[in-house]
Amino acid sequence: MKYKRKGTKVAGYTLLVASILAFIIYTYLLLSTDLGILILQLTVLAAIAALLAVLGWIGYTMATVHAQQE
Repeated sequence: MKYKRKGTKVAGYTLLVASILAFIIYTYLLLSTDLGILILQLTVLAAIAALLAVLGWIGYTMATVHAQQE
């Protein structure tokens, strides 16, 4: 018996449409407005912050796991 959850399918389509619309809006703001440089700066800042947060989390996990094993 195949049972598909309608909520999951609707959520999937919602995420798909939202990501396409977000890309279109981001592209418009980046290329067609005076806010392009600011948006680019904020994007790079967010990417670097996310990368450093992941590296910090890995470092914290390595430090605390190692300390618990001793």
